[in-house]
Amino acid sequence: MKKLAYALLALCLVACSKSGDVRTSSSDELAVPVQAVSITREAEFRFDAEQFVNAFNAAAKSSGQSFRMGAFEVKHGAVHDYFKQNFADKTSLTVSVSKETGHIISVTAVVAGNPDAIDRSAVLAISEVIAEATNPDLSRAKASALASDMMEESDSNHDAGKFPQRFINNVRYVLRSDSGIGYWWMANPA
Repeated sequence: MKKLAYALLALCLVACSKSGDVRTSSSDELAVPVQAVSITREAEFRFDAEQFVNAFNAAAKSSGQSFRMGAFEVKHGAVHDYFKQNFADKTSLTVSVSKETGHIISVTAVVAGNPDAIDRSAVLAISEVIAEATNPDLSRAKASALASDMMEESDSNHDAGKFPQRFINNVRYVLRSDSGIGYWWMANPA
């Protein structure tokens, strides 16, 4: 049933896009052009894997962090392609890549361990670097303030199960924690 609904919606979109325009009233003066919209395409950053790695390394260097990404291999996943980088101290980075365009879809850093025992500076450091790398209009000072603010909110709401998120310059940032995993910081286009 769901497949049939998607097929009908796709046919409707194709038919509408071929008509050239849609009339919003009976008057010929009020015509609104139709643009076909993909119902399956996800939001993407405007950079590919190599550009992200360069931005990440530049952000890490400018903030004095030791994180560096060298050679990477984009692996083919069932839904998205991806690549992963492991750093010291149980910190890793997984980057999802669009199969269609090669652009980045999401960036997730994990600092593994019990959140009560994890060194918060490691979480803040990787969070700041990712925020700066995924959002060129975000200064290092603002990236640092963003990560600190979200960490404080996470600590105060940890028992309530609420996780902070922010939307800045069309990028969504989320900080989560779990006793079985640790902390993870996510960035994706909003």
